[in-house]
Amino acid sequence: MVPFNIVRGTLDDPDNIPQCVLDNAPYDTVLTSFSLCTVKDPEATIKNIIRLLKPGGAHVFIEHVRQPPPGDKRVTEDNNVNAVLWGKIQDWITPLWSIIGHGCHVNRETGETIAKMEGWKSVEYKNVRPVIDLQSRIMPLSIGKAIKAAK
Repeated sequence: MVPFNIVRGTLDDPDNIPQCVLDNAPYDTVLTSFSLCTVKDPEATIKNIIRLLKPGGAHVFIEHVRQPPPGDKRVTEDNNVNAVLWGKIQDWITPLWSIIGHGCHVNRETGETIAKMEGWKSVEYKNVRPVIDLQSRIMPLSIGKAIKAAK
């Protein structure tokens, strides 16, 4: 079994990262699952994740995201989803959804945001459009891993 800690707190404000998280850094791996949609500042959160990782450490993520555009090469399980229509629906429902969904913004492009941030050696991710139910059409997934660059 791999040892791990689950800590209640946030990484979007560097002044409010729990002390126990800072005391045990740097980390081999930071995992986020369905959480970067809720932070106030995704870029600040990702910067803090990079800061907490050791060189060569991994940020593993699975996040629901905005519908990727048609023809996106990272999309798997396309399932003939009308991405333009569902992207507009996501934009339309996000203001209300973020209130009832604890800050969740279903129209964020999280994989792209992670990939654009400085500090990574590599970023690999794919976007998945499973067609299981209405929720999966509103919230496709971005699944991936980012490796921190050496200093």
